[in-house]
Amino acid sequence: MLFCATVDDVCLDGYSTADHFAALLDFFGEQGVRATFFTVPRSLGIPIDLRKEYIPLLRRAVREGHDIAQHGLEHDRFETGIPPRMILDLPHEGPARERLANDRAAIEASLRTEQIRERLQTGRTILQDSLGSHVVGFRAPCCSTCPNLFDALEAEGFRYDSSRFLQETGWDIINDRQPIVPRPITRETHDAALYPGRMRTFPLTTEYTWYPTWKKFDVTMDLAKHDFTACLRAGIPFVPVAHVSPVFEGEDGCGLEFYRRLLDFARQEAKASGQEVRAVTLREACDTESGAGRVQ
Repeated sequence: MLFCATVDDVCLDGYSTADHFAALLDFFGEQGVRATFFTVPRSLGIPIDLRKEYIPLLRRAVREGHDIAQHGLEHDRFETGIPPRMILDLPHEGPARERLANDRAAIEASLRTEQIRERLQTGRTILQDSLGSHVVGFRAPCCSTCPNLFDALEAEGFRYDSSRFLQETGWDIINDRQPIVPRPITRETHDAALYPGRMRTFPLTTEYTWYPTWKKFDVTMDLAKHDFTACLRAGIPFVPVAHVSPVFEGEDGCGLEFYRRLLDFARQEAKASGQEVRAVTLREACDTESGAGRVQ
């Protein structure tokens, strides 16, 4: 059973600091987890190679067995598509909602395959030149996708994408929607999210640690246990997403404690079913013999 921890927004101003990134590397090392870090190539117009505090940490991550993957170009909400409704409903997404309402036609016109390919190429070059290693994975900022994005990723030779999602309920909790009812995760819902080309698809489950609070800890943990168990039964990878600084900037200690308990639960649950949890990167998941759609 694959547990593929993923982290978004590495090097994005306002949602990532070098200190938090280093603390995540320490935490994953303690837990024996190899994670996938989706990294923003250029934030506020500044390419990552000019952010000297991050380069040693990114290279450390690669040395320690983690994967550095691409997270858009500048994390603009509409670089690669249009965010789903549950993302746009987040309190801080007011400007994106207004922009979409006023400029939808122009946004859609900017999402031709050729334009998306140019953004992918620019971001990938920035990351690869900074790291000195090949970038093979992608996740869209804010799950902003369109059909042309996947065609562009395939044309650019990316090995995997993780922009689609399986569980909207995590954002229901963030948005304080009631009642909290987990969506079903099955082999069928997973396979419906797969891209039909050569590129592998790893749909994420949901976000469990967005500025976490102890008040929401139990209901969110129940959702995470539901999602992991559903993935275990369906024989598909479990792909949670966290964000670099939000996991630390909730209530004191809540975010990392959530992942400690979730990893303990996953290992116990897998063992009870005669399996073993392998906490690996999405790049490593690509290397399994059965491929992304049939990994167990």
